[in-house]
This record gives sequence, C-alpha cells and structure tokens, in this order.
Amino acid sequence: MMMQTEELQQEIITPPFNIKEFCLDYHDSFATIDQVDPKLLAKFSQVKRFQERWEADGKFREQVVQDPYSAFFRYGLKLNPEDVRLKWDTSCKDILQFPLLKLSQGFFDRLDKVTDIDSEVSDSHIRAWRERQIARTSSQFNLAFHKVIQHIPVSFELSKGCSVGCRFCAVSALKFSDIFLYTPENAKLWRGVLEVMTGFLGTAAGNGFCYWATDPLDNPDYDKFCLDFYAITGSLPQMTTAQPLKNIEQTRAILKLSREKNAICNRFSILSLKMLEKVHQEFSDEELLNVQMNFLNDEAENSVKAHAGRQREANLKKGQGDEESHRQGTIACVSGFLFNMVERSVKLISPCNADERWPLGYMVYDQGTFVDPDDLKILIERMIQDHMPRMLRPSDLICFRRDLNYQTLVDGFQLSTRIKTFKFHHDSLWKELGALIHQGQYTTAEITQLLALKGVTSANISFYLNVLFERGVLDFEPQPQEG
Repeated sequence: MMMQTEELQQEIITPPFNIKEFCLDYHDSFATIDQVDPKLLAKFSQVKRFQERWEADGKFREQVVQDPYSAFFRYGLKLNPEDVRLKWDTSCKDILQFPLLKLSQGFFDRLDKVTDIDSEVSDSHIRAWRERQIARTSSQFNLAFHKVIQHIPVSFELSKGCSVGCRFCAVSALKFSDIFLYTPENAKLWRGVLEVMTGFLGTAAGNGFCYWATDPLDNPDYDKFCLDFYAITGSLPQMTTAQPLKNIEQTRAILKLSREKNAICNRFSILSLKMLEKVHQEFSDEELLNVQMNFLNDEAENSVKAHAGRQREANLKKGQGDEESHRQGTIACVSGFLFNMVERSVKLISPCNADERWPLGYMVYDQGTFVDPDDLKILIERMIQDHMPRMLRPSDLICFRRDLNYQTLVDGFQLSTRIKTFKFHHDSLWKELGALIHQGQYTTAEITQLLALKGVTSANISFYLNVLFERGVLDFEPQPQEG
C-alpha cells in the first residue's frame, strides 16, 4: 500500500538542516567543490539528481505535479519537494523564496563559467582570425546559442570513427575503425604535437579537448593522453562521452583525475532513460557533482538535435530545409585546429550553420597531414600565412558574405541576417564603399584606386575596409575541399 503523505515526508526529509544559515556564508558562485561544506554538497547533489530526472523523464514530471512526495520517494530522492517546488508550481514566482534552489543554481552555473575561454591565444594572427570568426557567427547563430558556443582553439581525435553510431550525429561520425594507442612512438608524437600547439596558442591550448567525431572512451589509453596534455598545457581536457558505462572503472578513474587536477566539468551524453538510471546507480553523488548531463533521449524536456550531419539529412527528408529557423544548426565548437592523430592530419575549421556546402556545420579553411612535430610546425605556419592576415591584402577580392542582405541607406548601407543588422552610415564614403563591395568584383587594391580618384586617401579607405574585415561581414568563406 502506498505510504501516506505524512509518512513520506518523514522518510524523505533528512535531519534538520538550516539552509538559510548556509546562504549567509556562501556566494552565488564557487570556484571548487572543496570550498563548499559537505552537508551543503549533499543537498546540491540531490537537487542535481532531481533536476536531471525532471529534464529527462516526462513521466516523472507528471508524477511530481500530481504528488511530489510520492514521486520523490519512488525515485529515491532524499530531498524535501518544498525546497524545489518552483520547478513545477506555477504559483511560485520568486526564486529567493527557495534558497536551496538558488544556491545550488549558483553552484552548478560555475560548470558553465569555468569552460569559458579565459586564456588569450598567444599568436596574434591566430587570435585575430578567431576574433573574426566569433564576430561572423554573432550574426549567424541565435543569441542564446551564440552565448554558449565555445570557439575552442584546438581539438584532437584519438581514434578514427565512433563506435556509438547515434542516428542524429551532427558531424556524421564515421564507423569506428582505428585507435591511436599510447605506444612509445605515438606518445612521443603526441607530446611533440602538444608542444608545437602550445607554442602557437600559449595557455589557451589548455582549453582544447580530445574528441570530435569520436568518443573519447573508444580509446582505452585516453587517461594516459590526458596526463600528457596536463603536463604540457597545464590543464586537463574536458571529456564528453556517450558511453560512460562502457568501462565504468575507466570512467571513474577519469572523474577522479579531474577532481584531483581541479579540472573543468565533464559531460555524459544520455541517450535513454535506462542509461540515466544506470549512471545514477553506478556513480556516487560526489562523482557526478562535476558531470553535466546532456540529454539526447526522446523523452527529454529540452532535447535539441542540431540541424547538421545525420539529423539534417533526416530533417531534409521531412521537408525541413536549411532556410528554416532551426534552434541550432551545428554542434561544432572549435575555431582553430582539428587533429586526427590516427591519420596525422589537421584541419583549420570554424562553426557555421549547416547547409548544402557545409553539411556538418563547420567550414574547413585548410587541411593537411604531417609526419612529425617539425613538419606540423611548418604546416601550421603555412596555414597562418594563407588564411590569417592581420589586415586585408591588396589582392583580396572584397565582397559581402553570401548570407547577408545588403541595403542602401541615405548616408551608407546596412547588412542583415534574421539574427542581426549592421549599419554603416553617417559618412558618404560608406555609401560609395558599400556599392563597390556589393558588386563583388573588386580587390582591395582596385577599390583603393577607384576611391582615390575621388580624392579619398588610401589610409582612410584602408581604415574603413578593415573595420568591415574585423566585423566579420566580408566573405572569406573557403571552398569545400575533397576528403
């Protein structure tokens, strides 16, 4: 027989604990778990499990609304439902009336904040190129998505293909076929590659991670590569995996290593409710405190399948075209260098909304292979030379991006997407410059020459052109390459 509400309350509510007293001692953000009282961490862990089940499971949400105490008891949540009633009770408006929920929100917000890129790329050409990519995407991605996209400077695939095979994979990962094992030869190459990239990127290299169209836990030596990464860059790479249960002891060891090295959070991609239940069974509250759950199961409340790769192909078959306003058109989060260590290859990439030209949701500006670290250094230097000028070059063909709508203004022009509008006006030079660029047939030198005939100084022309260059509105989109 179902327990009565009063009994459930006694069963669920843990020993007396005055959360308001703790609110006086803690701020809304925390640098590390070590800063937080263990009693408060225990509360946070239960709030986290509740929120994960709430987001993942529609039936749980229905049960909570009907009878929260019974639902919490049924799912083993050691939490007073009244502490989180704001999540389902529309009559509750003010989060300040729910101090545990507010404080835990501040604690878990830090998992997003610590992934922010706070290290500046040391090479000025790479840094300026990345800033232009970020400026470009600000008018291509919706605001909410643009705020969270990382633009990481480097990532490394430690295998070829992926064993998971998600039907919605936004990067259309190949079938798993090979592994970059931690042999003496491979370890030497790996450390050499990390040293080369740290030379170009500086401490920002530590923001990199070791997966892409791969799952990191397909590589049995993943933790060994991470330790080298830490030794050379000073940071432990963030891990996102769709198979935390493949080798539970390996996953547990990686999570322990992350805590010991004060690393940023890791992420588990949850593909089914059964998988979530197993994760909650196999890993302790403490182990999961620094783990974000990315819910991709069909029942999830806010599951978003990006319109890219295999999901894009499925959407197109349903008549959902690229021109529609998709919530997310890519999962790509690198503006920089993508390595595959099996192939000894590297690509220069940056995110974009997936379309016919870039179906995987990222542009490939260049690519090549290398034999050893010295060869890699030459390859990276060539990519910088070819694609990362600090200013426009005389021979550059100047035209606007293909996704921008050009319109003349009385004293200038404007460029717009459905996301953002740029206005360049209050000066007659803008109007003349916009008209020339819109024709899409003149180089920097030719535009300078045409405007010089009208008495405009080359310095002034250069300044205006480079304002457009830095704003990311000029077309430097590469042509797709084979392979």
